[in-house]
Amino acid sequence: MNLLTENLILRTLSVDDLDEMARMWNYPAGVTSEEAAEILKGMQENLKKNKPGAIYHFCLGVFEKNDPQHIIGWCGLDGTVAPGQTVLFYIIDEKYRGKGYATQCAVELLRYAFEDMGCESIQGGCADDNRASYRVMEKAGMRLISRTKHGGYNFAIDRRAFFNRD
Repeated sequence: MNLLTENLILRTLSVDDLDEMARMWNYPAGVTSEEAAEILKGMQENLKKNKPGAIYHFCLGVFEKNDPQHIIGWCGLDGTVAPGQTVLFYIIDEKYRGKGYATQCAVELLRYAFEDMGCESIQGGCADDNRASYRVMEKAGMRLISRTKHGGYNFAIDRRAFFNRD
């Protein structure tokens, strides 16, 4: 899978990416090369479980177009969190924040979910103190639907709202 935005490449990883994957997995701590190989195997197995209208889980590496070998973050969609829900996720390395990259990831993932996978709605969430992530979801057209019991925020968007956003 290879998705493109204005500045980014969002793509599945291969064995060629193991060193970068080990460096960036469990950001910012990283993992060993052996752990990265096992994670990659799991990612590839999860990818096979995705079907139109039913996303199981996929995680994509985030790369700048001008540096397509260096992972700067992760993003994807997860259908394993709660029955009947698909959840958007993203994290960008601190050095690359403030450039609109998380918003580009969110918009492209939503487009992919609605256009290519036939999803009806997507959810997202963030902690109470994560104002940047709150703004990313707003910019992507998602709407606040509730607060969590710990004070965080839950967002959602459906297909119609996504294609009719400003």
